[in-house]
Amino acid sequence: MTKEEAILEMRFCGVNESNIDIIIEKCKQKNILPQYLDNELEKLRYERFFHFEYDDNIDDGYQTPSHNKKHSLSD
Repeated sequence: MTKEEAILEMRFCGVNESNIDIIIEKCKQKNILPQYLDNELEKLRYERFFHFEYDDNIDDGYQTPSHNKKHSLSD
């Protein structure tokens, strides 16, 4: 994901411009990856909205936090 794509998506979802700057600056150090963007959004009390880009990718080493997953007793 490019920096410009991430910025446009966050603007579209209503993230404050100053928070976008903070998130992009932090993520530039780690690369602009959806996981990092979502982690930083959550720290600033925004919802994760990049998760659809990595939830289906098991090989990326990232796991969705358990509070977002539903478990049944049969699992």
